[in-house]
Amino acid sequence: MRTTLSALLVILSLLVAAVAGPALWLQRNVADQAGFVALAGPLGSNKEFQEGLTAMLVAQSTASLNLPPQLNELAGAVINSATRNLYTDPGYAAAWTQTLQRSHQLTFDAAGNTEIEGDVLLDIAPLLGLIAANVGADLGINLPVPPDAVVSVEQPKVASLLPMVTMLGGWSGWLVFIAVALLVLSVIVARRRGLTLVLAGVGLAAVALVWLLASSFVQTVLAGLAVGPEVAQQVGVELGTLARASWRGGINATFGIAAVVAVAGVATLVVKRRRTT
Repeated sequence: MRTTLSALLVILSLLVAAVAGPALWLQRNVADQAGFVALAGPLGSNKEFQEGLTAMLVAQSTASLNLPPQLNELAGAVINSATRNLYTDPGYAAAWTQTLQRSHQLTFDAAGNTEIEGDVLLDIAPLLGLIAANVGADLGINLPVPPDAVVSVEQPKVASLLPMVTMLGGWSGWLVFIAVALLVLSVIVARRRGLTLVLAGVGLAAVALVWLLASSFVQTVLAGLAVGPEVAQQVGVELGTLARASWRGGINATFGIAAVVAVAGVATLVVKRRRTT
């Protein structure tokens, strides 16, 4: 009876752990603003992404910056030049970080409001501020910058998943606690605790292996969710790649934990055998 109960507890622990790992990653890297900024930050230096971003920024700058009428003929060329030189500006890194922070807050605030249809929103005002400063310096004028410049990326499918991401992320701590508690309880009730630890370690390694095999599929799904504008599709592709690389760290850590649990079980078996001889 104790052996059966212990086995069931180990299985339950592994099932909960299989959900807890992705939930914890979502909380730290998607739902949490600082984690998302760290995850998506490298996008700002991606050359292919910059091409799509440049086109969007040129269009938004032309529409948002209030240039004097007599400079309209020069505006297009100056804005295009200032935008393409944006990525070498010393203030670009900080402006990109602020853009991610604002966009994350806007998008998740909309996702949490059941009265409106959510979408993925970008607030590119910090980037427009840099462009306005460069354009103003070239033309010798002072250009006012709008306090916000919100652009809808038209991703309702992605937006519809954000409430679930928030919910899973919020439960991640409890799921980890439950998985650990079930494992500890399985060891306590087991007749052969060393063997239970070994099997739990092997099972946890199997869970990590499933995550590893599924990571390529998840990357493809993320890339496929992004439709519509070219810059949105590029974000989906690049974020999928970054997410897979980030998740690989969690997988490796899980393999490490599995090894520690299995080794602890082997050590327990060895000690017990020595005591009986």
